[in-house]
Amino acid sequence: MDYAHVQTVFEIVSYLLSYPDRQWRKQLDDCATFSQHIPHRPIVQNIQKFIDYVKQTDEMTWIETYVYTFDFGKKTNLYVTYMSTGEQRERGIELLQLKQLYKSAGFDVTEQELPDYLPLMLEFASQAERTYVQPLMQKYFNHISHIREQLIAAESYYAILFDVLLMALEEIGVCKLAEGSVS
Repeated sequence: MDYAHVQTVFEIVSYLLSYPDRQWRKQLDDCATFSQHIPHRPIVQNIQKFIDYVKQTDEMTWIETYVYTFDFGKKTNLYVTYMSTGEQRERGIELLQLKQLYKSAGFDVTEQELPDYLPLMLEFASQAERTYVQPLMQKYFNHISHIREQLIAAESYYAILFDVLLMALEEIGVCKLAEGSVS
């Protein structure tokens, strides 16, 4: 799978991990259509499986699921630096470094969301050159994997999107680091 296809996966997963309001639901078919152009069948099948499940779920129930999973879940929140630093001072430094990385790659970051918010990171990854994306995703791969493991333990359907994300990251050579390794 070429990098442009991986970027399409990043864009779709970013969208599907964002807050599921009414407009979000209206775009699910577009996500399914865009995914059909990806040559990686397991990725396409998992995206479709997720979308089909969401469509069968009541809108308010799905919103509640999202809020419970990501907004109230300490171990499943979508802020990847929170896993290692919590609310400590080091996190502020890391957030600043992320903002600077985005800016150096020509990506405009608004103040609406913290730069370590996974859907924002994936939006960045869907637009930035591989030379920026690969080291960034390698740095946070273990954090992303940890969120996936927590979602699996909670039997959350969102784990499917993390499976998709990890498959896409593998396509660009991003993989699990041994404990204590430095990226």
